[in-house]
Amino acid sequence: MWNRNRRGGLGVMLLAGQIMNVGVHRIPPVTLALIAAQTAIFLNFVPQYFPSASAVCLSTYLVYYHKQWKRLILGTFFHADDMHLYFNMSSLLMKGLTLEKKFGSVYFAYLVAVFTGLTSLTYVGLNMLLENAMEDHTYSTSCAVGFSGVLFGLKVLTTHYTPPGLHYALGLIPVPSRYIYWAELVLIQMVTPNASFVGHLAGILVGQLYIKGPLKPIMDGFVPPGPSYTYTARNSGYRSAGYTTGRSWASPQQQYSQPSYPDQSAYTGGMSEEEQYAHAREESLQQQRAASQSNRLYPDLDELRTRRSQHYNRYR
Repeated sequence: MWNRNRRGGLGVMLLAGQIMNVGVHRIPPVTLALIAAQTAIFLNFVPQYFPSASAVCLSTYLVYYHKQWKRLILGTFFHADDMHLYFNMSSLLMKGLTLEKKFGSVYFAYLVAVFTGLTSLTYVGLNMLLENAMEDHTYSTSCAVGFSGVLFGLKVLTTHYTPPGLHYALGLIPVPSRYIYWAELVLIQMVTPNASFVGHLAGILVGQLYIKGPLKPIMDGFVPPGPSYTYTARNSGYRSAGYTTGRSWASPQQQYSQPSYPDQSAYTGGMSEEEQYAHAREESLQQQRAASQSNRLYPDLDELRTRRSQHYNRYR
């Protein structure tokens, strides 16, 4: 069950392609660091801390009865295979583009840290309740890995902070935004039966505790949220202005100095993750076409000088 190709595979290449398509300079720093760290863990760059899935996976029995508390954190950042890593990190990329922009890099890192711990604790608690209710010991002995529980919690937040409308569960089924994470909870379990239903449910409950319960006021009392960073664009394309907490993103009008560029820079506005990725790909094509047109409109400087000289000599 836990055997995997630690050298990577198709999923790692797909993830790298998606990051390049969006643009490394456009990914907020904490989001980028989380993706890089989990990819490094998957590629076995830190075997002393993540030797195998069985050594770090989150098990209620091992955590509660054997006090192996490190599993609450380590199991979250470990992935079973390359496609597991790809889907989770692609989801983190889109959620990070929205939430880190909204809250600021410091608060977003704080949010992920709190959600990681609380999701794991909620997972352990739910398994204990289900074990007693169902009289089924498999709930406490099952072992889970992956970041998807935290991602479900972040999904609750991205849905809450974007305008209501139809979202597409798994990119296929239209669902009102308020129900999107519940629909995905069920659909993912149908498509991938070995996915951790309890882990995903734990993430949703933590997200609900943040937007409807006391978690947000408690967290804000320690670290207040704030805007994250800004970036600018010049005629030659995007140029990073540096990721700095305490700033806000530039408006779409400020980001483009050429009016012919489409307004597709903000990965928010209620778009689903699939629509956001499509916009990123289309924007990349637009920039390539703009660069090609620029090369046609502005020939080599020496050629311009030659034409100017010939024009001047002709009418002397």
